[in-house]
Amino acid sequence: MQKKVLILTYYWPPSGGAGVQRWLKLSGYLAEKNVEVHVLTPSGKYASYTTLDPSLTTEVHPQLILHPTKSFEPLSVYARIFGKKSIPSAGFGNVDKKNWIQQLIISLRTNLFIPDPRKYWKPFAYRAAKQIIKQHGITNIITSSPPHSVQLIGLKLKKELKLNWIADFRDMWTDIYYYELLNHSTFSHKINAKLEKQVVEGADHIVTATPVYIPFFATKSDNIDESKFTSIPNGYDPRDFENFDYGKNKKFTITYTGTISEQYNINPFLDALARLRDTNLTPFTLQFVGSVYPILHEELAKRNLDKHTVFSNYVPHKESIKFLEKASLLLVCGPLNKDKKEGGIPAKVYEYLAARKPIIYIGKKDGFVAEVLKETGSGESFDTDSNAIYNYLLTTCNNWTNEIACLPPNEAIQKYSRPLQAETFLRLLK
Repeated sequence: MQKKVLILTYYWPPSGGAGVQRWLKLSGYLAEKNVEVHVLTPSGKYASYTTLDPSLTTEVHPQLILHPTKSFEPLSVYARIFGKKSIPSAGFGNVDKKNWIQQLIISLRTNLFIPDPRKYWKPFAYRAAKQIIKQHGITNIITSSPPHSVQLIGLKLKKELKLNWIADFRDMWTDIYYYELLNHSTFSHKINAKLEKQVVEGADHIVTATPVYIPFFATKSDNIDESKFTSIPNGYDPRDFENFDYGKNKKFTITYTGTISEQYNINPFLDALARLRDTNLTPFTLQFVGSVYPILHEELAKRNLDKHTVFSNYVPHKESIKFLEKASLLLVCGPLNKDKKEGGIPAKVYEYLAARKPIIYIGKKDGFVAEVLKETGSGESFDTDSNAIYNYLLTTCNNWTNEIACLPPNEAIQKYSRPLQAETFLRLLK
């Protein structure tokens, strides 16, 4: 008997950014495994996406059955009044603590719209989901967040219908690294914690994008154990790398793609890079592709690295892959939460693995990302030790000079491919 699933995800093409990639890719591979896949999402006409990538619409699998709905979006209203730049980007990478308008918007966002401003998609999504489930005889639903208000739709559907509900968390909820930036009142935090507990208890199964998140969610309730959890990391799509050029580029280029916020603590890396500039004859370029926090420009200028740095605004996904082709070393930073543990696992790590360029990770030296890099032989992890970072930069630069520009193929990387991850999700469906 053919399995059927309804996937509820807020982010969907024409949305861009990391949030859309997980289910855009996995849904297609599930469809290729003979699953009848329905996707419920707000229409692009109504959703408030911080970044757009219309090119991703060409990657929607033809066998998917899409159900776009209306939505009400307070952030769209704020963007028209205060300007789009005042709206916090994904990961709160563009937060400026000196910008009172932005801080006001964050406070209103947090304390008026609990758990998030996308909560008003819920009535539209719930009505549509209920009809789709009954019309097509669907017994499996997957709700993917953030925004975590999507999980509340699953919670309501589970209470009313006989369903196998899988709650998929791409990020943590109250333990996310930028949670303290949200200016929560005691009241709003208590409501968030209560809703989080209800979701964790109510879902039949919980999937997290890294095993790091499981202990955080497991402690939200005494009524669950870790057998309820499965970790299915973000990954890479092999099709994105079918024509990838693994050759050496003309200039030693250190590339960072995606959002970077002040919580990422890139400064030890910048200290080491400034030392590399002073002691090494090889010219280099530091390339940022995406949203960066405002003070980063000051930190670069302070170390006289601004002349060596190039910025690019958000680019379509296919273009971001091209930036990986032109890179010599791939930079990724991981934020820590209030407990000094990994507060978020950057999704870019997995595409970096597929690019087979050396990776340098600045975050938790002995955490999950460090284990992935060690397992796949793809790079090294560091915390605040700028001397150790400098030595790795120097070694990588010398390797590049000596024509060692690409890492050899490693089968360990394949476990992070989207097709294999789709098989894991398939086993959770009933």
